[in-house]
Amino acid sequence: MNSFIEIHEFFVEGNNQDRSHVLLHITEPGTPEEEKKGYFFAVAEINNGNLEQIEHLQQMIDDLESGYYETDDKPEKSAFETTLEFINRRGHHILQYENAVTNCLVGVLRGPDLSFAYHGNPQAVLFYQGKEELEQMELIEKNNEETPTESLFSSVMQGNISDGDYFYISSPHVNDYFTADRVKKIIVGRSTRQASEHLQKVLSDLNNELSFGGIIFHIPTKSQFPKTGKLPKILTATGSEESLNKMLEQEKTTKEILSPSLFNKVGQGVSNYLAEKKEKKQQVEQEKLVMEKLAPENEHRVVNYANTNINQKGRIETNYRLSEEPKDSLMNIVLIAIGRGLVQGAIGIFNFLKKAGMLIGRGILGVFLLTTNLHNKRQDVIYEYKRKLAEKRGRLEDMPLISKIIFLIMIILVFVFLASLLVFKIKENQQAEALAYKNQLQLINDKKTAADASLLYGDDAKALQLLQEAQKTLDALPQKNKEQIAEATDLKNNLAASLQKLQKINFVAPQLLADLSTLTPAPTTQKLAVLDNSLIAYGAEDKNLYKIDLTTQKIQSIDHSVFPRLLFADTPKENDRVVFAIGNNSLGVFNKDNTFTRPDIVFPVDNVILSAFAVYSQKLYSVDSNNNQIYKNNPTQTGFDKGQAWLKDGGVDVKDVVSVAIDGDLFVLKKNGQILKITAGQKQDFTVSGLDPALTAPTQIWTYNGVNNLYILEPTTKRVVILDKTGKLVAQYTAQLWQNPTGMIVKESEKIIYVLDGNKVYKFNI
Repeated sequence: MNSFIEIHEFFVEGNNQDRSHVLLHITEPGTPEEEKKGYFFAVAEINNGNLEQIEHLQQMIDDLESGYYETDDKPEKSAFETTLEFINRRGHHILQYENAVTNCLVGVLRGPDLSFAYHGNPQAVLFYQGKEELEQMELIEKNNEETPTESLFSSVMQGNISDGDYFYISSPHVNDYFTADRVKKIIVGRSTRQASEHLQKVLSDLNNELSFGGIIFHIPTKSQFPKTGKLPKILTATGSEESLNKMLEQEKTTKEILSPSLFNKVGQGVSNYLAEKKEKKQQVEQEKLVMEKLAPENEHRVVNYANTNINQKGRIETNYRLSEEPKDSLMNIVLIAIGRGLVQGAIGIFNFLKKAGMLIGRGILGVFLLTTNLHNKRQDVIYEYKRKLAEKRGRLEDMPLISKIIFLIMIILVFVFLASLLVFKIKENQQAEALAYKNQLQLINDKKTAADASLLYGDDAKALQLLQEAQKTLDALPQKNKEQIAEATDLKNNLAASLQKLQKINFVAPQLLADLSTLTPAPTTQKLAVLDNSLIAYGAEDKNLYKIDLTTQKIQSIDHSVFPRLLFADTPKENDRVVFAIGNNSLGVFNKDNTFTRPDIVFPVDNVILSAFAVYSQKLYSVDSNNNQIYKNNPTQTGFDKGQAWLKDGGVDVKDVVSVAIDGDLFVLKKNGQILKITAGQKQDFTVSGLDPALTAPTQIWTYNGVNNLYILEPTTKRVVILDKTGKLVAQYTAQLWQNPTGMIVKESEKIIYVLDGNKVYKFNI
């Protein structure tokens, strides 16, 4: 076996990508380790497939390639078989697309050793030297039955190819125009490169909706080596007088690949051929080590690979005869003539552009001189223009009548030609826009279908991503006529329905509990607090707070001028008092008997600016936005002690915190909607998932020990968001009555939420 191989591929992209899509893949080894693994190749065709299936198939080929080169061979199983076993376990989803037909062939060529697996009906043919001419063996039996979807590759073919052999693979539809017999005639009459170019040229001229692709592998004999201008590296023979011309077919089912006990199946007809040729061996002479230099026109794509020892089992004698170099065909002569014409045309265009450029340059110079009158040249330019105009007019007047008519006709034809070009360009743009519009519609529908499937199987995050991508595509969809507007509206409604189901939005009709705006003077409440069986409504600019009895719904107005500017508040679990922030670093307490007291509070640093706090187990946890710190103050008989810094993680930013809640862990709500989880002063991993739209400007978060969920109020979107304590969306609530809800009290045990919106207190059930 020599050390060279020719690889030439052909590929033609069809006019209808929705109907037919072909993937062609060849990997040339680039490192010594990869050279030992040889070449990886793949040909795949998907008919009636969508973009997602094509991406899955391309990813499968990439995974198979990388897995093959990164996996070591084992005594009982090759790296190719091991990788196929892995792909079969995870590649079944490629086949689960309704109405889509997948045909795929993947393989490796390691020296003379060939292994490949296939799905569907790709074409694979071995051309080998017979008694007098090149003979052929189709390696894949045509299967018209529906391919099972349990596994992608159900069998592996293994064997060897020898000097002078051709291994030809292609996508199925190539066989509609090039049968194996016709491919053999093309190979015999041409070099491998010319054969692949011929296949590509003929398939391209079809201008078909289908896509085509294929690869030709050829191991030339030493007499067929291309003349590269360098001395090729010739390796010694394998020690046998026989050379294998016919591939030994070793088929393994997927079940056999996974089993330790492997067995081989010899290809049908091979044993008979071996018996027939057994007595007709011939002595293979040692080839010369130095080759003569060939002309550049015989250049091929030749790749060197390492020689591999081959056992003597099933070797077949070869008797290859090199065919004569074909003469130039009529097609080649025509192509040469066309090429020369193109060159002459290019020269003519260049000369025309040159003259046009000179004319434009003179015109620009004339306009410049007319405008600026540089060196008093304006009159000269005007005179020159008048002279040339008079000269042209005179020539036109002196022309015979027939010439004038012809000239007029030529002008009309030029205008007609230019108008035709304009109309053609407009139609071309319209067709391109129509195709792009159709593809966008299909993409949106595919994304929505995939999202519905993900939603059905509980993958809310994937479904949300797909719906957001579909919505983004829909936003860019043209709406230039009534039909497009109607289609866009239908798609928008369909996406909204799926998105609403995913968003878990509940539209409620809340009950009006109290209308504070009826009081005199009208209050300016902004937030809510709870005290025993009453709600406390208050605002930083209001001199009163308002106590609403939940049983009688009576409203009591209480002056708090001793504690001006009530900023925010929290109620301990005992529900016996409300702790207010009444300044940057001061506290006030409102008791059940409607009295006010001022607790002592000291912080370990100066210049403290409180932005939020919560009372948990009688301890005060407060956020200092000025010093980026959280303090813990223990209770005393008169208030709270000096406290200490509780936040130990220096990488946590709490300068823009708007609210906090505690259940043993501290949940921090930031102005931009981010939620931080902090345990024992250290930040923990916490991510909100499945929430759409995302939080952008929330104002309040609440939870407590024994409470199942987190409750967040966001006025800008007029909603209450409920998350579980892993960050996963549970539900969202909104009401058409709400304008700008700013306060919230949750009683999870009673499944009731109270909301303050514009001096009106509502309640609704969850």
